[in-house]
Amino acid sequence: MSAHEEIGNLMNAYCYAIDSGDFLTFAQLFANAEWIAEGQKPSKESADNLIIYDDGTPKTKHVISNIRIDIDENETSAKAHSYVTVWQATADFPLQAIFVGDYFDSFEKVEGRWRFTRREIRNSLVGDMTAHLKVPSLTIPSA
Repeated sequence: MSAHEEIGNLMNAYCYAIDSGDFLTFAQLFANAEWIAEGQKPSKESADNLIIYDDGTPKTKHVISNIRIDIDENETSAKAHSYVTVWQATADFPLQAIFVGDYFDSFEKVEGRWRFTRREIRNSLVGDMTAHLKVPSLTIPSA
């Protein structure tokens, strides 16, 4: 598998982990990485900020597009940029985009495997996040 494919798979794994409520995978993806939103590290309180429904998920779909991956000459580090749109629907909340922004990612290759070193969310356009986050500004400062 090429470096581009491996990195793309990591980017998709993040989306799938959140949308499926797989927070163990989310934690593994960021075990060696920073997660930043609008220039700030989320507070400890934000760890319990996500609203989880009876099916164990937040009832969201994170969709990334306009993906660009740049890998260094030695294939030991990489940077990526993508757009993200978060869709949500619940029994009481009609399907809508609740968030649009940019992911700026950094990766490193360690022992033959790529991993995140940083994900920064910027340029946020925030919609109605009342069905997604208990206190939106704890996770997305501009919310």
